[in-house]
This record gives sequence, structure tokens and C-alpha cells, in this order.
Amino acid sequence: MKRMLIIEDDDAIRTGLCRSLSSDALDTAGVGNLMSARQRLDAERYDLLLLDCNLPDGNGIDFCRELMKRIPIPVIFLTVRDSEIDEVAAFRAGACDYVKKPFSLMVLRERIAALLERAEKRSNLYVDRRYRFDFASLDFSVDGTRVYLGSTECKLLAVLVKNSGKVLSRAALTDALWEGGEELNENALSVAVSRLRGRLGEKSVSTIYGLGYMWVGDRE
Repeated sequence: MKRMLIIEDDDAIRTGLCRSLSSDALDTAGVGNLMSARQRLDAERYDLLLLDCNLPDGNGIDFCRELMKRIPIPVIFLTVRDSEIDEVAAFRAGACDYVKKPFSLMVLRERIAALLERAEKRSNLYVDRRYRFDFASLDFSVDGTRVYLGSTECKLLAVLVKNSGKVLSRAALTDALWEGGEELNENALSVAVSRLRGRLGEKSVSTIYGLGYMWVGDRE
């Protein structure tokens, strides 16, 4: 299920949006100011923000610009501001869409669905100078040459790439690969890492001794 945070200071609009936009595929939460939004975003994961420009403790466009430096999350502005200057400023701050009040609820639902679909497709694709991984179609290539991965290597690669630049402990990787703590041969993870390196290159995955493994990719 996807999660959306609605940042809107009008209680009636916020409550109505939460009720109307919630579905089996989308969970919504609402806050009335930027301070509460920051607290929510620090504590929880969201897939999309619906953001007003005029908020009691700050400007939504400035907040969007600040947020993009920390969390690259899709943002749709929903605002009474209808000037081209504000719209351009919102897009330059990192917004994906700009919806002016009054708005059609049906159209807003479609805009949200389209944005989440695009974000999902992007999240399934990893590309750098040497590697191209499409996790949706299970199409993996190194320097333009296709490689074939087993199911365990696919899962291991997906977890490592999703956390690129972060060191993942052996325990965390074992839990992710074998669904939370089945007792396994001590060498199972080492074998999976070795097989992945054999297909992608020895330096693609770095061993951080005493801590775990980290996806390196083309930073050799």
C-alpha cells in the first residue's frame, strides 16, 4: 500500500481529502502545518505529498525546496495561488504537479495515480555508468551485456541497490533474503554475495569488515 501525507491548514479540506482519497491502495494522513509535517516525515515513510503553498508556519514552496535536499519524494501542490510565477517557482523547487483550487476530485485522483505509477516504475530501475537493472522485468546488464541472476541473487541485489551507499549487516540481509530469521547454513549469505560478484564484478559489492556489505556499483 502507498502512503500519502496531506499538508493543508484548512481542517475541512484536509479531512475531506483524507476521506475521499483513501483507498485499498492508498493510505492517507493529514497535518495542518509544516512543523507537524517535518515530524511525520522524520518518523515515517511516505510515497507522496499533497502540499499547500500557504501554511501558518511557512511557505510550502520553500518547504518543498528544503525537502528535496533530504528526501526526494514526489510532491503535488494543491493551492489557491494561480499565478504563473508561483507555479514556476513550485516546479523549480521540485514539485511534480501543480493543482489549483477549486479542483475536480476525480481529476486529482487520476493525477495522484499517474504520479505514483511513474514513481513506481522509476523505483524498479537502476542505472549508472556500468550497470542497468530493471527489477520489474528482471533484465540485468553490465557494460551493455546481459547477465542472468538466480532468484536469491536478484533479491540480494534489490536490497543492496535500494540501500545504495549504506552498509547492511549480515543479519539484515539474511532477514531480507530468507524472510526473517530462518536458521541457515552460516555460509549461505557469503555464497549468495560471491555468486552476485561473480556475475557483476568483484568490486560491485564491498565488504565492510565487521559490519556487513554495501552496494558500490561503478564507484571502483
